[in-house]
Amino acid sequence: MGSPQEGESSKTLTVLTEYFHPEEASTAQLLTELATGLQQRYEFDVSVLTSHPNYHDEDRRMSVPRRETHEGVVIERLRSTRFDKDSIPLRVVNWITFTVLALVRLLCGHSDDDAVLVLSNPPILPLIAWVNHKIRGVPYVYLVYDVYPDMAVELGYLERNGIVARAWDRLMRPVYRDADRIIVLGDSMERHLTEKLEHDSDFKPGCIEVIPNWEDEDFIEPCKKETNDFAKENDTVDKFTLLYSGNIGRFHELETAIDAIAQLESRGRKDIQLLIIGEGARKEELQKEVRRRHIDNVRFLPFQPLEQLPETLTCGDASLVGIKPEMEGMCVSSKLYSSLAAGMPIMAVVGDGDEVARVVREYDCGSYVPPDDVETAADVLAEWADKPETVQDLGRNARECFEQRYTVDHALRQYAGLFDEVVGSN
Repeated sequence: MGSPQEGESSKTLTVLTEYFHPEEASTAQLLTELATGLQQRYEFDVSVLTSHPNYHDEDRRMSVPRRETHEGVVIERLRSTRFDKDSIPLRVVNWITFTVLALVRLLCGHSDDDAVLVLSNPPILPLIAWVNHKIRGVPYVYLVYDVYPDMAVELGYLERNGIVARAWDRLMRPVYRDADRIIVLGDSMERHLTEKLEHDSDFKPGCIEVIPNWEDEDFIEPCKKETNDFAKENDTVDKFTLLYSGNIGRFHELETAIDAIAQLESRGRKDIQLLIIGEGARKEELQKEVRRRHIDNVRFLPFQPLEQLPETLTCGDASLVGIKPEMEGMCVSSKLYSSLAAGMPIMAVVGDGDEVARVVREYDCGSYVPPDDVETAADVLAEWADKPETVQDLGRNARECFEQRYTVDHALRQYAGLFDEVVGSN
């Protein structure tokens, strides 16, 4: 893939995403950094079709204009529904209304594009990029954050061989087949998609590109918790703290770490705690379980504002990245990149072939723990708590890994080169 020079050309790109600035979800932050970076540094003419923000703060949801320009990127927000996204039926309604409105806007009023970048979330959204390609001939790049319907099947929402799963899978085949490029976040996702589509004779495996997500190296930097005001305010300085910060969703694996803390308490280790920061569909369930079992050293804090992240992400000693093993190859946790940027060891509670497990092993920046292996998780935490020099070494390796592979600059160069190839070949 080519490496274009900054300021080399001007090409028109439309980004289709449900979440964008000033939404605070990680997807919105990533897409905003990507769009503004391509606009400012590689002179792409970028516009975005998105939805109104779905803030945790209800009063702020409708305070943004329908159309605005943010750092050179033209943002158009569609009046789709913004129901509670923790409810699956209501989330599906949000998906449908946004997708329909985006399709109408593309076909009936949007300017000509050199290319479209479409996300896998919401999972029906890629279909409109395919329809737009068939009707208007506009090439599209499919950015896969989550593989559907595979994830819905593994989470138990759909029967593996049921009518809905089979129909959905068949509907997505031409989206993969006709995409000019398919971007995946890691090698495990590339393997999964290649195996999934290997019997489709019209699919071109060479169109898959691995471009990892990233973190802003200047925004998130290592910080000693002794000098961290958030750490002082939330009692993480005196205890060894395993930190989980982010969405508490249906495919996140937190139980192994929670059970490990319970086991450590039974061993008399009161100096090790798990701090969970965030919101999500399973938070209340986990809170109830912790209270029921009287686990003192598992604590929950609410979602923290974006500007607080440099302190919240560095208020612990180590970072937990937990994904259910059934999700291997279907997603890559965004917490990998923020944990590496924060310079903290990673406890990777994921499938054995997951991207997070591979990075932890390859760069010696943490420890892989098989899901449900509570004994190993407890032993790792005890060792880290007793050996601060080991934690420092692992954390240093984490930051070095991040700087070598997962900065904004790395990602922008790859995306710009990819879009140069797509536009140049059409």
